Amino acid sequence: MKLNHIERAAMNNPIRAAHQHHREAAWFRRLARGDLSGRHVLEVGCGRGVGSKVILDRLGASRVTAFDLDESMVELARRRLHGRPVTLSVGDVCEIEQPSASVDAVVDFGIIHHVPDWQQAVREIARVLKPGGLLLFEELPAHVLDTWVFRTFTVHPRDNRFEAPDFAAELARHGLHGTGTIERRLGGMVFVGAARKV
Repeated sequence: MKLNHIERAAMNNPIRAAHQHHREAAWFRRLARGDLSGRHVLEVGCGRGVGSKVILDRLGASRVTAFDLDESMVELARRRLHGRPVTLSVGDVCEIEQPSASVDAVVDFGIIHHVPDWQQAVREIARVLKPGGLLLFEELPAHVLDTWVFRTFTVHPRDNRFEAPDFAAELARHGLHGTGTIERRLGGMVFVGAARKV
């Protein structure tokens, strides 16, 4: 689902960008047990390109392939990432236009909870990861999406949502096994983790 104007404002501002560059990057570096040096990384739901910049500058990827469902966000990302080793396109995480077993890592900066058929998104991520490839994820659990604020001001899907254990179980069904405990952050508003394709 595309973001509404309130969600766009919440996700596209200097505070969110600083949080991604510092706190989220640090979480992912630790979960990856280092950086992603020399790796080809796929970012699902790239928005205006801040995540791709973090993947290059803070996680050390050599190149990034990224897409978003919203063509206006992809255009903003093109401007932000001009001249960087990033391939951008409009795309859907439920139908990733990438060959099977073709990327070293996938990074999800809180996108999958926006997807009505999130299980299909997980299936596609597992398909495109190489054996031994790593998924780094940050997601919002169902109980947060069910709060008054989220129900009133956002357009997240309401049915078929997940808590952290549901998400981990779906990853495992597709051969993506956790590299440690899923961590709750920001007072339980989000959870983060890593899973490797076996």
